Amino acid sequence: MKKVFLLLVLVCFVASGHSQVSTTNEKLKTLMKNEPKVKDFVFTDAKVLYASVIDDGTNRNGYAQYLYYALKEVNIKTFKVVVVKLRSQNDPKRDNAYGVKLGEYKE
Repeated sequence: MKKVFLLLVLVCFVASGHSQVSTTNEKLKTLMKNEPKVKDFVFTDAKVLYASVIDDGTNRNGYAQYLYYALKEVNIKTFKVVVVKLRSQNDPKRDNAYGVKLGEYKE
C-alpha cells in the first residue's frame, strides 16, 4: 500500500513539474517572439538565456539586463542572460558554444 501511495505521489510530482516547464517554455517563446532584436534563443537547464542578435558593433550589456528583467517580470527564474552574435557558433572568436558574446547580465 505504501508503494502505491509513493508511486502516486511521484507521478503527481512529475506531472506538476512538467506542467511548470511547459508553462515556462510558452511564456519564454511568447516573450522572445515579441522581441524584434532576438533572432534565436536557447534557455539552458542552468537557467541561462542565450539570445542571438544581429551584431551592430554596440555593447549589449544593457539589452541583456533588459531581457533579464523582462523574464523576471513574467516569473521566469533566470541565473543570467547572455546576448550573442547571430550565427557565430563556429566563429573562431566565440566565447562559448553559443557564439561570440556581445553582452551579459546577472544579478
